[in-house]
Amino acid sequence: MARDGAIISVIDDVAPLRDVLVQGPVCAPAAGSARGDGNAGRAVLQHGRFVAELQRAGVVVRHLDAALCSTLGFADARDWIVERRVGEYENDRRRGSEIISWMSEQPAETLTRFLIEGMRMSQLPPGFNRPTEASELRDGWFLPPLSDLTQIRGTLRFIDAGAVVCPLQAELSRASAITASTVLNFAPLFDEARFEFWLTSDGADRSCPPIDGRDLAMPGGLVCVAAITRATSVQALSELAASLLRKNRGYRIFWLDLTATSCESLDDCFVPLGRDCALVDSEVLGTASAFAVRPSRHGMALTIEPCQSAFLKEIARVLGTADIRLIDAKNHAGSVRNALNRLAPVVLSPGRVLVFEDHRAAFPVLEEHGIEIVSALDGSALSRDGKGPRGLVSALHAG
Repeated sequence: MARDGAIISVIDDVAPLRDVLVQGPVCAPAAGSARGDGNAGRAVLQHGRFVAELQRAGVVVRHLDAALCSTLGFADARDWIVERRVGEYENDRRRGSEIISWMSEQPAETLTRFLIEGMRMSQLPPGFNRPTEASELRDGWFLPPLSDLTQIRGTLRFIDAGAVVCPLQAELSRASAITASTVLNFAPLFDEARFEFWLTSDGADRSCPPIDGRDLAMPGGLVCVAAITRATSVQALSELAASLLRKNRGYRIFWLDLTATSCESLDDCFVPLGRDCALVDSEVLGTASAFAVRPSRHGMALTIEPCQSAFLKEIARVLGTADIRLIDAKNHAGSVRNALNRLAPVVLSPGRVLVFEDHRAAFPVLEEHGIEIVSALDGSALSRDGKGPRGLVSALHAG
């Protein structure tokens, strides 16, 4: 069993991956119990194989629901999350108070299952289990299942020795935000962590606007690339840049404005695969405005200036390499281009990746560039918009 007090240390995306956080698709912390249609069952099985491949590659895999279960052994944490989750769906104060008292008496494993997998009205004690108009709108759920935490990379990103990015996106439920906040606040897993960016108990800290974890890339050498998108604002990236520069003024930070492109997130057009190799879509990068962000010498927090040369040349220069080997989707057509655009691999170490079988058309291109495909898995029930497994993990320790 993984020890508590995980070391949080992620300074780039291509260092050997040692420790990650995942969340299975609606399953209990101890033994997976798929519910719903056949696709849910396939997703649980595929996620189990995905975790097994990570472990076979030497990666310590920690589960968010298991971290939550360990958290619920503490009365303060239990009261905190139950009050907020029940308060989200129960407007009757007296009835809500009695339901909270009943839920707080449940074993940690049972309560974890309710909070992650959901709880139907019929599972409430007699007197409280009558369907209401609100529960009927939720298909009979009192607490709906948290299906949006499986793609955990967009929700939680750990950077440097403790800064955490945790967004409250439009598609991310408030319940998921409360759950993530409880784990970060109370789980023994994070006892030694010192977070600067994280959720409050009620969602996103309004002083720290949300950042989508898919809009960040760390290609190495204290270089951080961030994208301005519909999910990630300039204000949010300014907060993050100031945080990183307070930790280490040696950070080289770049912003890409993707708002005028067809690209939804940075992960869709720039994925570092090694110190001198990246998967890119230069058609997108060529139309995006690029900026260099530095600490200001004139009393202001940051100096933001347009890059003097093309973005990829700037990245190569600060990484100290003559050139970056580019696997460029623009140079291919048809199924190969489509597969490269959706590849979204998990980088296990420089030049070694874990991918989904659906993107097989891209495999010869990867191998031509010296990229080793460590494993190709069936991810048909896990994939988000047909994309690869990158979103399924959030690195805790790489290097």
